[in-house]
This record gives sequence, structure tokens and C-alpha cells, in this order.
Amino acid sequence: MYFPILKGKEFELKALRELVDHLSPGTLYPVIEPLNIKKDYLIETIDKISPKGFIPLVVINPRQDEYESTVNSNISSDLKKGINVSQGSTFHPCIKILDDNDTNAIYLASTFDEVFAIYMEGTITSKMIPILQRADLVLLNPAKNINYMIWSALSKVVVFSDGFSKEERNLDYPAESDYDSLHLTYNQYHNAIGFGDYTILPEKFKKGGGPAYVVTLHLSYIDNIRYNKVYVRHFSSYTNTQAQSNPGGKFKEALNLLVSYVNSNPQKFVLTEGLKGFYGYHQTNHYPGLGIAKKLSIKHHIETLYQF
Repeated sequence: MYFPILKGKEFELKALRELVDHLSPGTLYPVIEPLNIKKDYLIETIDKISPKGFIPLVVINPRQDEYESTVNSNISSDLKKGINVSQGSTFHPCIKILDDNDTNAIYLASTFDEVFAIYMEGTITSKMIPILQRADLVLLNPAKNINYMIWSALSKVVVFSDGFSKEERNLDYPAESDYDSLHLTYNQYHNAIGFGDYTILPEKFKKGGGPAYVVTLHLSYIDNIRYNKVYVRHFSSYTNTQAQSNPGGKFKEALNLLVSYVNSNPQKFVLTEGLKGFYGYHQTNHYPGLGIAKKLSIKHHIETLYQF
């Protein structure tokens, strides 16, 4: 099972909403950490995807962006009041714990009295085992949590990683970067039922800094020549890289490179809804905005990993 970890940004939620009509339920469980105090679009997304069998795990104690200073939040009740239960809308609450000193989150997990998941961001020690055992599912990062006594004490684990090599500047992206191989190796971890990642975004949310000097488009693929490992191709604009001008023209430069490369290497890429979207904007010579470009890359990544 695949658990893509997403932030509650509109373009990420749109990616989910647009994908559910093209995927079969049962093996895709998105994990969503809300960023915005206004929850309307998140509620609409839950209403859209969960009745179709794509039940999200929603972080009910978010701590990024607008929730950054709200360490005691629990938005579970607000979400339950907002979703359309009569139409089959639902979600699984997920409690995010930074580490074993995260007292507020640990207290919430120790008192929660319904089905829920725990999403461990940092390292843990054996004293956390009783708390983790209360959860029906635990998300662990093997790069931070390598205590196998803890793994073996848990009945259901999702293994996740931050595989995307985020650069500070788009100008610094190479033509290609490694991702990870958890889709191949997750079942080697004790009691693991699935894997997760942050798609083509980094783990930590960072607000944008205005128009880009360089526009870079990201396209994931599984390379069957290199042992089915995941890689990401980066396609960057190259004109006027010292100015934050003409984002539409820079997008078209990057898009031309993407389409040309995919046409020359069609065996590398799954023809996903995201990739079809890139082809559509190339055909119409239209600039949809960088948020839409990210949405297409996210859709392509999710569908590529989902179909493996």
C-alpha cells in the first residue's frame, strides 16, 4: 500500500481530487497535514475522495505554516462537524509526534479513544512503545528510527522517507537525481504494510519567495534498467536566469525540454494523468501557473508509484 504524505496546500489537494477518478481504491491512503486554519477546501477534499474509497489519514495536531505556533491544536472535531457523513465521507485521525519529548502530542495520543494513526517525525526511544502500541498504524522513517525492538513491538507500520533532493535554487538542480527504493524494500521491515514519501516536495513546508529566477519541472520514473529504483528528472529553464521575469516563457522552456525528453525516452515514463496534463499545456502553448505545474508533477509521481 502507498501512503503519499502531502501538505494541505490547494494544489496538493487538487492533485488528490483529480486522481481518484482514475485509480482504484484499496491501496492508496494519502496522509495530509493541514497548513491553513480555514479548513473548507480540506473538508471538500475529504468529501470528494473518501466516499470513493480513498480514506485519508489527516494530521489532527498540525504544526506547520498557520498552525506553527499552535502546539495544543486538535482539529479532529472541527473536521467531523464539517464533512458530509451522510454521504459516506470519513477520515482517519493521525497524530504527529516530533520525538519522545513532544509532550503535547504524546498526551493526545495517550488519551485518544478511537481508531487513529501516529506519524513519527523524528527519533524515538523504547519508552515510546506503550504510546505507539495504542495506535492502529504507525508511520516510521527508517533513517531516523532504526531500533528494531520498537519495530517488532508494533503490529502495523508504514515506512516512509524524504526522498526528494530539494535544492535551495532551481538553478542548482542537476538533470537527474536519485529518489529512494522504499517501494522495493519496505516489506523487509518488521510488520510493514506499506510505504510513503513526500512526492516531489520536501518534508518541511517552506513558503515561496516570489517569482522564480528559473522554472524547474520534476518528473519521476522507475528505471527497470537500474533495478526498478526511483529517479527524478529535472527540466529547468535557461533564459535570463538572473531575473524574476517572464515566468510563462520560462515555464514553456522547461516544458519543451520535458516533452522532448519524454518523446525520446517513452519507455521510462508511465503515461499518467499528470504527464497528460503537461502534454496538454504544451499542445495549447498555455502557461497555467507554477502551482498547477507542481500539481501535475505530484499527480505523476503518485500515479507512477501507485502503479508499480
